Amino acid sequence: MLDVRRLRVLRELAARGTIAATADALGYTAPAVSQQLAALEREAGVELLERTGRRRRLTPAGEELVARTESILRELEAAEAALERTTTHVAGVLRCAAFASAQRALLPRAIAALAIRHPELRVTTRDLEAEESVPALKLGELDLALAQDYSFAPMPKDPAIERTDLLEDAIRVALPAGHALADKPEVSIAALEDEPWISHAPGTFCHLLIAHSTGQAGYEPRIMHVTNDFQVSFALVAARAGVTLVPDLAGPPPPGVVVKPVAGAPRFRRIYAAVRAGSADRPAIAAMLEALTT
Repeated sequence: MLDVRRLRVLRELAARGTIAATADALGYTAPAVSQQLAALEREAGVELLERTGRRRRLTPAGEELVARTESILRELEAAEAALERTTTHVAGVLRCAAFASAQRALLPRAIAALAIRHPELRVTTRDLEAEESVPALKLGELDLALAQDYSFAPMPKDPAIERTDLLEDAIRVALPAGHALADKPEVSIAALEDEPWISHAPGTFCHLLIAHSTGQAGYEPRIMHVTNDFQVSFALVAARAGVTLVPDLAGPPPPGVVVKPVAGAPRFRRIYAAVRAGSADRPAIAAMLEALTT
């Protein structure tokens, strides 16, 4: 009997080529990935991989197995969803993750609505960026993930994932009250070249947004403060320590901060819910998707 979790690991290796890249994508150690693949080969009874330098290449048997894995996983999810749909009773545990501002602004309202409609459904949440939550979702460690992308950096299509678009979250620039540009109806990224910047950590979408926008304006931002907390960003802006880009989901600005429409940057980010392909009809997941969209 082939282990479904190990099939997911093999699929990731086929896409990424090396044990190290697969381990990074899945949040595993490289030895753990190697052990999972060795165990899968024992289950299959044939060699699935061969080494070519630092990379691992699929054998013909491995290629055949990967070609069938996506449909196997999709059908398995669909079968489980069909079984769960035989009852209208929504209960159990639903494991969710979201990036910080969505976990603060979207998930609590959805959970509150579910508590009224389906009191026997328990929802757990984790604060994870998409680069962490989507691999965990694909491995079966989560049931639903809230993620984001931008038009200049769309999330690549993945047959293992089904996406439900939820909203377009407007992007604005946050300035100290009394700033020379605070009375403008719109602020250009180009006009902020000499300003100190407040940014999220490198590797996050919010850092990528600032780097992309300032790069399009022809300069590299002078980042003086790094925080992944928008409330800290607002406090730093109020202290006249810098400027930053914020989405509407960051919440209303505190005293001492004004937010303005911005030119030269993406107007919004797209927020969506991701689930494993074939699982959207599971009653608990369908209930959460309905709560999020309404």
